[in-house]
Amino acid sequence: MEEEITSPVENVLNGYYKNAAVGASAITSLLDTVSDRNFRKELFYQRDYYESQKQNLTAQMADLYQIPVKQGTLAKFWTDVTIRMKKLKGLDVHQAAKLMVEGTNMGMIQLHQVINENPDIPDEIRQQGKKILSHEREYLDRITPYL
Repeated sequence: MEEEITSPVENVLNGYYKNAAVGASAITSLLDTVSDRNFRKELFYQRDYYESQKQNLTAQMADLYQIPVKQGTLAKFWTDVTIRMKKLKGLDVHQAAKLMVEGTNMGMIQLHQVINENPDIPDEIRQQGKKILSHEREYLDRITPYL
């Protein structure tokens, strides 16, 4: 069997896609337990951002004749299981915010790793990642008051 070799650009774009897919899934799993109107607003805003990212990345990769790898299935599964277990015990806004902060931090680590592990990517792809990371930091700033 021949091993598939992916380009650094494909690796990085797939990493960006995974971040958006896992984030959108986590927020969707959590939304039905969040009653605080302002926190729900932040979650909906972020989920819309992730869904938009997924669409944009799919189009960007199609321009390069690539299809996003639907990776993150295991990460999404465990995120969903973790959220379900926490929901069974009862989640208040502070606990929900903590889950989102922890997940966002893990996502940012993953984004930094995928960028750093692929140093030969074009500057525009690197800048795209920096823009995503900047958005994630801004999201953290908006949700940490709910901790």
